[in-house]
This record gives sequence, C-alpha cells and structure tokens, in this order.
Amino acid sequence: MRTGSSDSTPAGSGSQARGPFLTGSRVLVTGAASGIGQAVAARCLAEGAEVAVLDRDAPGLRRWIAGLSPAEQARATAVAADVADPPQVRAAVMEAAGAAGRLGGVVTAAGIGGYTGDVGQIAEEEWNRTLAVNLSGTFHVCREALSFLRAGGGGRIVTVSSQYGLVGGAGSPAYQAAKAGVIGLTRAMAVDHAPEGILANCVCPGPVDTPMLRASSGHGELTRREAARTAGRVLLGGPGRPEDIAGLIAFLLGPEAAFLTGAVLPCDGGWTAS
Repeated sequence: MRTGSSDSTPAGSGSQARGPFLTGSRVLVTGAASGIGQAVAARCLAEGAEVAVLDRDAPGLRRWIAGLSPAEQARATAVAADVADPPQVRAAVMEAAGAAGRLGGVVTAAGIGGYTGDVGQIAEEEWNRTLAVNLSGTFHVCREALSFLRAGGGGRIVTVSSQYGLVGGAGSPAYQAAKAGVIGLTRAMAVDHAPEGILANCVCPGPVDTPMLRASSGHGELTRREAARTAGRVLLGGPGRPEDIAGLIAFLLGPEAAFLTGAVLPCDGGWTAS
C-alpha cells in the first residue's frame, strides 16, 4: 500500500495530475529569505500551495512577500526564527501551521557554508555553529513539524543537503559533516515515519548561484584551491539556478512522488557522476 496519500497530500494523482499540483497543501520552507529556499517558496506558491516562509532574516521575508501578487500574498505567511534555537523553532512552526494546525509539507533549506580550514584549523565556535544550523536546525524543524504532519494524516519532508554530503572537499569539514548528517537523518525519518504516511527525501544540490555560494568565493586561497581541484566537475556547466533545485523539491512535495521515500537525490549538474 502506498503511504503519504492522505487527504493532506496535494490534489491530483499519478500521471493524470494537471495544473497547479500543490493546491490545498500548506508547506513550510526554511531559509526562505534568499537562494534555494526562496525559489522553493515561489515554486510552491505557483503550484497553488499556502506557504509559510521561515528565516532569521525577517526584513528579507517581508520584502519578498511585498513583491508578490495580491493573490500570492494571501497564501504567504512569514515567520522569523533561527533554526538553531529550539524555542524559536517551536513557536515558529506552530505559527506556520496556522489556525488549522496542519502542514502538508516541510522543506529544510536553511543553511550556512563557507570555507573554515581543515580540522586542525577550524575554530570550535565555527564547527559548533555550522552543525547547529545545518544539521541540528534540520532536526529541530522536522521534530516540531511532525505533530502537524500527523494531524493531516501524513505529508512530505524534503531536506536539503549538498553534493558535499556525498563526496569530500577541501577546507570545509564542518559543512561536509553536517550535510552528510542531514542525509542520515533523512533516511532515519523515512524509516521511522513511513507507517504514518510521512515521506522523507533528501536533495543534494551542487554549485548553485546563491548568496551563500557567492559569499564562499571570498575565502581566498581555500576557494582557489577547491576551484582548481574541481574544475570541470559540473558536466552541464555551472553553477545551476535556485529554480533548478526548486523544481525537484516541488516534485517531491507533489502527488507523483507518492511512492518515493528515503531517497537521496543529487541535483548537481553531474558533479557526483564525474
């Protein structure tokens, strides 16, 4: 029997789905003030969902919502929180679930990156903060969202890792450890929550043109060393666009992904194949 196909799952089924395929679903997207998270939120709105956007950058969320059409603004809710702070997350997820107290999908796109040097060079506070946001932040959001997914009879969790969760790289051990941890966490949730109709999948983007990628280019010698080591790795050219990742995530939230859980899906232009 397929799971994740309760009445909380977006309208439509199988290859017959037409038009906006997330109509009727309420989706929480973290890291939505910029980059991949914002592109995911925009795609979910375009597909008919109600969207709660979460980020610690509250002004950025408000500016983004102000630029939406009136119809989209009516389906968008901004909630401010640092995903590394459990009490903030608890309050934000409750607000995101709305008056009905239900969520149909959760996308954990919040993250921080950057080169920190190897394990002998990275400062302990950099290690702790990177894991607190990228790994523990994913855990906090998913934990708080579970009861609201259950209230709707099931739903979807899509976590965002990285190609560096699958392969090694230079000068960023905390980032890579955290992103590999996100993959393990996602698989654990897939096993634990499939009987409840909650499907959990992980997307691993490669280089994507986001503020985080642009910021990482300012790390001098470490940036140049990794760029030289990985030159030509993106088979389709690069970097990708946030919208490229958002399309895959929207698919995982939708009706045609109803038999997919525990998957780890690179969306990296061929990086991990080369």
